[in-house]
Amino acid sequence: MWEDNYNEEEEGGLTEIEQRRMDYIVLGVAYNNAWLVLSNQITFDQLMDKQFKEGEQVLMPFDPESGPKQSELENMIAYYIETEEYEKCGELKKILNDKYPSTILDVHY
Repeated sequence: MWEDNYNEEEEGGLTEIEQRRMDYIVLGVAYNNAWLVLSNQITFDQLMDKQFKEGEQVLMPFDPESGPKQSELENMIAYYIETEEYEKCGELKKILNDKYPSTILDVHY
C-alpha cells in the first residue's frame, strides 16, 4: 500500500486543474494590464493608482521600466490568438516590429 495518498482538497489547497485555471486567469489579468499600457489607453502610473484604489496588486508580464522583451510580446500575441482577439494581435505585432525590427513573426490573423 502506498502511504502517500495525499489529497490536496482535504488540506484546502487547489487541485492541479484548479491551479492551472487560476494561473490562466492571472495571466489574462497581467496581459490585459500590459495591453492597456502598450496601447496607450492608460499609463503605468495611472494603472497603479487605479489598482491601489481598488485594493488590488498590479500584475504585468514584464518589467514596466524596461518594457517588454521580444519573447514577452510574442507570448502576448500567442495568448490573444488563443482568445481570438485578433485586433490586439495586430497592434502587438506592430509594437513588436517597431521595437524589434529584425523580428520575423509569421502569424496570420
